Amino acid sequence: MTYAYQTLPNERVALARVEGVNASYKDLANVCSNVRGRNADKALAFLKEAADGERPIRLYKFHKHRGHVGRLGGIKGGWPVKSCKIVRDLLENALANAQVQGMGACKIAHIMANKQLVYGRMSAKGRRTRQDLETAFVEIVLKEIQVPGEKKEMKKEEKKTEVKKAEEKKIEAKKAEIKTSAPAAVPAPAKIEVAKETAKVPQKITV
Repeated sequence: MTYAYQTLPNERVALARVEGVNASYKDLANVCSNVRGRNADKALAFLKEAADGERPIRLYKFHKHRGHVGRLGGIKGGWPVKSCKIVRDLLENALANAQVQGMGACKIAHIMANKQLVYGRMSAKGRRTRQDLETAFVEIVLKEIQVPGEKKEMKKEEKKTEVKKAEEKKIEAKKAEIKTSAPAAVPAPAKIEVAKETAKVPQKITV
């Protein structure tokens, strides 16, 4: 089963996924909606409080016949403690994966939950009533946050490298011009060897 999030070729992400969860996929989906797009550390603190029952979760969908919560300003909400614990553990796993990859501060780029498998359960003693067991899956993708200061430093380094490359190109162009403009070397005149004939003087014979 593939992730719904499509990563880019040079994008650094940390993935985590859990399957076959015996929990309501509707509650899991609402918990995911509460932390989607948040900073990973803040989302983890939020889920820890919700898992301990200290704060309610806003219900964005699947909230028919659900009550309003005063702590949320009269918005429909609830306390899905079991689902919050599952998402919290999954987020901790994703943060551990990000730490292994050497990533810095992260945010939740993608998180979702949905129904996975349905197991039919029939009542005992030949009764025809059926109670299905629905399992769910949750997946999360963390993306590294780029600090504005780091962006400026990267731009400065890129500018420095561009300036160096431009200077190297200028130097190479000057060398090429010097080579083309230099006069051709005149070959040295060949040495003329003058052969000196040695005259043989006859010797005088005295009697």
